[in-house]
Amino acid sequence: MSQKRRWTVVGWVVAMILGAGAVFSPAIQGAGDAEAEAILEAVIDNLRGGTRQGTYTFAVERPGRSVEYVMDVISDGEERGLIRVVAPARDAGQAFLMDGDDLWVYNPRLGRSLRLPPSGRSDAFLGSDVSYNDIVGRDLERDYEPALKPSDGTVLELELTPKPGAPTPYGKVVIGVEARTLAPQWVDYYDQRGQVVKRLALSDYLEVGSKRIPLVMVVEDKVRQGYRTVARLSDVAFGIAIPDSCFTLQALERGCR
Repeated sequence: MSQKRRWTVVGWVVAMILGAGAVFSPAIQGAGDAEAEAILEAVIDNLRGGTRQGTYTFAVERPGRSVEYVMDVISDGEERGLIRVVAPARDAGQAFLMDGDDLWVYNPRLGRSLRLPPSGRSDAFLGSDVSYNDIVGRDLERDYEPALKPSDGTVLELELTPKPGAPTPYGKVVIGVEARTLAPQWVDYYDQRGQVVKRLALSDYLEVGSKRIPLVMVVEDKVRQGYRTVARLSDVAFGIAIPDSCFTLQALERGCR
């Protein structure tokens, strides 16, 4: 069994135990690297929730103005996702495909798809305060080393530092986690000087099996006042079978059939 697979097994065990109502013990509060990785994996499982199909509504707020986008979203809960804009009319038909490090954008006016570099996954999505990775992907696991900070046992804090060469603009990321369920409560993103530049707040949880999945995300720019994005997930189905054909360039341009 590989090291990555061992952490996967540990993560599921921790998620199952804590999802059943267990509380973090002092031994876990002083956890080492292996335990911190397992906790992070369980947190991401709560955040992603496995395969899903639903509707995202994005309200992008800027000083003196606001714009709302409505999108159909399909995800395998890992690193593949298909997003299609359905409103407003001027942006309808624009689509985005994420598959591992590959990010493709379809422009219906040009009738063509463009591949963006891996670093593009951290770019702003539709001019919002949300990145592509905030919607789909497990990059917090892949690109960061987690450590568990001391806590009072009610809310845990995971501090993530970038791995060498990781494609991230952040100096560190700190996640606030409900100890009993491992559901993420908030995520703070820091620049290289140790200043918080973005906060992601999560709420309105839906229980799916042993997971608590947030349906509302509020992303606030901590540097520019009045810059905020509120994302709501609705009409969502979890644990459904999604064919691999939904994560192809054909599906990007013509839709998943």
